[in-house]
Amino acid sequence: MRTRLPRFPPAPTLATDGALASAIGLALTGQRLPLDDPARLGAQLEALGFPPRRLRELRAARQAERAAWPFAVALEERRGLGFARFDAALAEARRELGLDGLHRELMAERGLNRDEQRLAADRPPHWG
Repeated sequence: MRTRLPRFPPAPTLATDGALASAIGLALTGQRLPLDDPARLGAQLEALGFPPRRLRELRAARQAERAAWPFAVALEERRGLGFARFDAALAEARRELGLDGLHRELMAERGLNRDEQRLAADRPPHWG
């Protein structure tokens, strides 16, 4: 007797570049914009009134409000695009636009407290 294998749904087809660019635009701006090419995302965003400086200001404002940034993109939309593909494209767009978070935006305006000083001074035994 043969064992019946479970039937899996067909593999999803990769979404178009336009859908990917639109989702990245939504994540960066919070607005659904008519974007069609992830490779030209920066130029297209600038033409629509979102130069890198404005995007940095938007990010800083969201951080000051303690609100999420990048903006949320629906789970089903990310699933349709492919999670890894969406995440990689978003990371690349953020890097190219200077929004990758590797620059300090919010700096502490206070010194270390006693516990933090103790932890900062702590060294492993093999450091001598």
